[in-house]
Amino acid sequence: MKDISAAIIGSGFMGGVHTETLRRLGVGVAGILDVSPQRSEAARAALDLPRAYGSYEEVLGDASVAAVHLCVPNALHYDMARRALEAGKHVLCEKPLAMNTAETRTLADLAAARNRAAGVCYTVRYYPLNVHVRQRIRNGDVGRIYAVNGSYVQDWLLYDTDYNWRVLADQGGELRAVADIGTHWMDLVTSMTGLEVEAVLADLATFHPVRNRPLGEVETFSGKLGGQQ
Repeated sequence: MKDISAAIIGSGFMGGVHTETLRRLGVGVAGILDVSPQRSEAARAALDLPRAYGSYEEVLGDASVAAVHLCVPNALHYDMARRALEAGKHVLCEKPLAMNTAETRTLADLAAARNRAAGVCYTVRYYPLNVHVRQRIRNGDVGRIYAVNGSYVQDWLLYDTDYNWRVLADQGGELRAVADIGTHWMDLVTSMTGLEVEAVLADLATFHPVRNRPLGEVETFSGKLGGQQ
């Protein structure tokens, strides 16, 4: 797969994860783009990549790039994915794919019409133990499934001093935790059991009406490292 080249959009936590994963798979990474030339260059140097892009137009105009990996806030997914597909690029997008059903349907139809591979990152289904359980279910070892219970527990936004773009309604979307980690749980259950989600009933609550926002931006899961606030 060394003749395949991808570009990373977003240099936060997931941008580094995608870069490392592609390298382990033998896929070339052409470069990276962030919100400014300075941040793009800093990410390029830190990840030892060949190019720091100056704009998304540069990425889409790079004939060597076969696919783009979208590691950006939720609100940017739809527009960037649409433009990439229209430019003939394959797309791998962090979840959720878009902010609403109409947008996701448009992207799915566009990918099919352009004959381009397009996917959303639901990696939990591939954990070895989960793959083992899925196979046991498919082999009939557990019998008929009547009910499924589970949880996806995180505490990285536990305190009112913890902060990330996901707490902003215009960036994370109205679905908030359902779109961010709830869909991971639903994808895991459907991939294991073969069942489909027909409806979702959520009891949502706001634990911190006011959060103490830091002066700069905070990457995902980095609050406990200190120095960001």
